[in-house]
This record gives sequence, structure tokens and C-alpha cells, in this order.
Amino acid sequence: MGRRGSRGRAWACEAAATAAVTDRLPGTVRAARPSSGRADEVGRDMDRPVLVGLALVVLVGLIAWGAYAYRRRLEQSLADWLAREPGLAPTVSPVGLTPAQFADGFQGCPRGHRRYGLRWGVEGPLDARIGGLTATLTCAAFEWWWEERRQQTDSKGNTTTSYVTRRVPVAAARLPAAVPDHVQIGPETVFGRLGMSRSDHQLESDAFNRRFRVLAQDRMLTVQLLDAGLQELLLARYTGRTIELLGDLLVVAGDPGRRDDALMGPLRRLPPAREDVRELLAGIPAQFWRAIGADREG
Repeated sequence: MGRRGSRGRAWACEAAATAAVTDRLPGTVRAARPSSGRADEVGRDMDRPVLVGLALVVLVGLIAWGAYAYRRRLEQSLADWLAREPGLAPTVSPVGLTPAQFADGFQGCPRGHRRYGLRWGVEGPLDARIGGLTATLTCAAFEWWWEERRQQTDSKGNTTTSYVTRRVPVAAARLPAAVPDHVQIGPETVFGRLGMSRSDHQLESDAFNRRFRVLAQDRMLTVQLLDAGLQELLLARYTGRTIELLGDLLVVAGDPGRRDDALMGPLRRLPPAREDVRELLAGIPAQFWRAIGADREG
């Protein structure tokens, strides 16, 4: 038994040595170990949703941070504007009106199809010429926004509804006297420009009639307001905008076409909107102010 065990151990050692030598010989092929590739593939499939989720979280975080940073810059820009013009102050109810009152009373502030409102409102005194005299009025400027519905129908008849936010700068001022009418001066329609649809007040200037639609109950008051000088001013500076006189309010909505480069974003259009109120008031003829009893210094 001892000799057989010794020979077996010797044979095992010899076989192991032979295998080690054989592995070093060129062209030697050994059987491959079982592969774990399937397990790795399953792991990668499980990791993919996690990576996508993490990417979405990062993307949402970047967007949120960008929006926050942009708003902070706007707030700082607003603070700079208020600092350079003493008397101006933020307001959420310009000239004492709520967003609902603007939407109900003025065409220049549409209600839209879903939501609406105002933002970046400021208000303060404004010196203006009224019938040749200087008056200090309360004048506000703000950005009006509303949502318009958009519907699209595909080839299968499926309708998709979305909403687009629109924005417009608005300036509003309190007048020293009330206008006994609602005078609306706004852009003429395409058919009106072609002379195919004219149901509003027509004036002597055909160029003015093609660019503006005037709506009011009191025609005589409209004629007193829109003399030749004011028509020229409106054609030169207020085309595409809406001007409304209602009670003791003047509301001008639309892009002033100028920017205050010291400010940023939507704030850039608000100082020019306030200045346009001053220019418009100076261009209103004295006969109109006399007709409503405002021909005195306020």
C-alpha cells in the first residue's frame, strides 16, 4: 500500500507538471470557462433606466436653476429702475385696478382662453401737458399676459390642444377728468385696410382710417379728440397699438418699439411705455380737454 500511494502521488505530480508545460506550448487550446456575459448584459439593462432617471433629474434641476437665476436678475433690474426714478414703486393693482377689471374693461388686456394676469407692475407720478398746462398724474406700467388656445388635427382626425402665452406692455394713467364715453382706438382689420369692412367712425384721413379702427358712442367727442395733429402722431408712433379712454383712465397697450437698454427682459419696454403716455397726452388737442372739463392744471 505504501509503494502504491507513493507511485500515485508521483504520477499526479508528473501530470500537473506536464499540463503546466503544455500550456506554454504554441497552439495549445484549453477549454473556456463558463462566461458571465449574460449576467453583465442583464446588469446593464437594469442600470439603463437608473441612468435615464438621473439624467432627467439633472436636466430638470438645470432648467429650474436657470429660471430662478433669470428671475433674480429681473428682480435686480427692477430694483435698479426703481432706484434711479424716485417715486416709482412696485404694484399689483396698477391705477387701483385688479387684473380682472383690466380684462373686463379694456380690449388691450385680453382675457385669453385660460389664464391671464399682469406682472412687473410699477406705478408713480408722471408730469404731463394737459391742454397746454402741466399736470402730475398717476401712471403705471406693467406686462400683461394671457394664454391663447391652439388646436391641431392630424390625418387621423385626432385633435391636440395646447396653450401659448402672449405678452404685451401696457401703460395706464389716471386723468384729471372723466371721459363720458369709452373711446377705443385700435389696429384696423385686414378687411378694413382694404376698405371692405368699415363700421367704425371714419375721419378725413384715409391713411388713418386704413390703419386704425375707432369705436365710440359720441361721434362729436371723437372728432374733437382726433384732430389732424393727433392723427399724424398716432400714425407715426402708435400703429399696431390699442389706445382706450374710459372714465378717468387712459390705457395704452402694445409694443412702444423702443427699449431701455439699462434694464433687461420685459422690463426694457416699460419705461418707454410710460413715456409714450406723456407724449400722447401732450398731443391730445385742447378742445377735447375743454369738452371734458380738464382744461385746468391738476
